[in-house]
Amino acid sequence: MTSTSTGPGEPGHTGESGHAAGLAALSSSAANEAIRRFVAGRTLWTKAELAELDRLRGQWQRAVRAEVVKAA
Repeated sequence: MTSTSTGPGEPGHTGESGHAAGLAALSSSAANEAIRRFVAGRTLWTKAELAELDRLRGQWQRAVRAEVVKAA
């Protein structure tokens, strides 16, 4: 599987990707479920699919961070 070294939510990434901009924040469990649905049954990945996976991971990372900050 090919991966990117810097994806959404990681150092070096600036701005929001396509659909993520302007959407209400997801809970970490909802973001996790979105990743699970997206990867279910996949064995081959196109560049576009990997980009979408990176976007979903970024949403999940932001959701986890927001929940940690809120809990603190």
